[in-house]
Amino acid sequence: MLSTDIVTILLLAVLALSALRGALMGTRRTAAGLGTMFGRLLLRLLGVLAALLLAGWTSPYVQDWADRTVLAMPAGELPRWTEAGYTLLGFVSDFPLLRIALLFLLIYPVCLTALSLLGRWRSSAAEPAKKKSKRRRSNAALDRLGGAGLGLVAGIWRSLLLLALLFVFVSLRPDSPVGRYAEASPAYRYTAQNVFAPAAGDWLRSRLPVLTEAASSELENIIRQKYDVIDRDIPADIGQAAKKVTQDGGTDIDKAKLLYRWVGTRIQYDYDKVSDYENKGIWHEQTPRDTYDTRRGVCIDYARLYAVMARSAGLQVRVVTGLGADGKGGYGSHAWNEVYAPEEDRWISLDPTWAAGGDWFDRDDFADTHIKQSVL
Repeated sequence: MLSTDIVTILLLAVLALSALRGALMGTRRTAAGLGTMFGRLLLRLLGVLAALLLAGWTSPYVQDWADRTVLAMPAGELPRWTEAGYTLLGFVSDFPLLRIALLFLLIYPVCLTALSLLGRWRSSAAEPAKKKSKRRRSNAALDRLGGAGLGLVAGIWRSLLLLALLFVFVSLRPDSPVGRYAEASPAYRYTAQNVFAPAAGDWLRSRLPVLTEAASSELENIIRQKYDVIDRDIPADIGQAAKKVTQDGGTDIDKAKLLYRWVGTRIQYDYDKVSDYENKGIWHEQTPRDTYDTRRGVCIDYARLYAVMARSAGLQVRVVTGLGADGKGGYGSHAWNEVYAPEEDRWISLDPTWAAGGDWFDRDDFADTHIKQSVL
């Protein structure tokens, strides 16, 4: 519906205003503006690269400083904000990915400002004296037409950047109102399916399990510390815990997603268990109770615990075994879940093991990385 297709209306407005601006500015000034726009993009890319390099270089020194500061923390009760500051320093010391991310956020504006000042200094030093020129009346129409064409090119570029930002946001928050407006736009759907998804989708399919392996322990430990206080009052009994987690869910889909987020953020992937099985042939069998109590497990343990908790909350659920993308172009043994949604009369696929690496609840491309073989 046109009335709800806000994204397409916005894109058309960007194109029209860009073409109009180009016509008013003329060919020469619009071309200069295009050069400036792409120059700024290059400047930001250089700023990101410089900030990442500097963040990696300063990370060990910051860790050493954070360690010494935390060790020198005064004894006794501290003001709330002081205690929060020492807690943040503890995170900075213990989690390298978080440390580099914070350093990047601090260093990037400085790098961008420095590069901008350097670019202005070089351009002012090298810029020759401009001679005033008059536009001939006979070429005024062509000049405006050329400016409109170049303005349209700039509008297309701005529209692609807007669509790319929407794609990233919708990928991270598919259930948000922005996601619903974006999916209502044929322009967004076409670009997402034919431009961004093929490019970013291949990268995600090949990198997500690797990123999860490299970062899941750190991310889950951060989340675990954040929710330590919250989790203290959850009853030890798994059934009561499941009911408490899902008490704010209205529909079965809402309850299923609340449980998905809880299991995905509370359970830490047990790489030692995988190593013992792959290198020594030793498989450590564990029950959902073991997974719940230890907060550790592998994919089948995630799936079994999710199934037990979902059934306790009154959901119809099953455990699926098969193959999952291994991040190296192949597949390995994997397990996940399916929950029945009576309001939509369908089974929803979800992967709590991969929750730390992205939103794997009812994804359209779920079958691209999961091959179902059997249902338990």
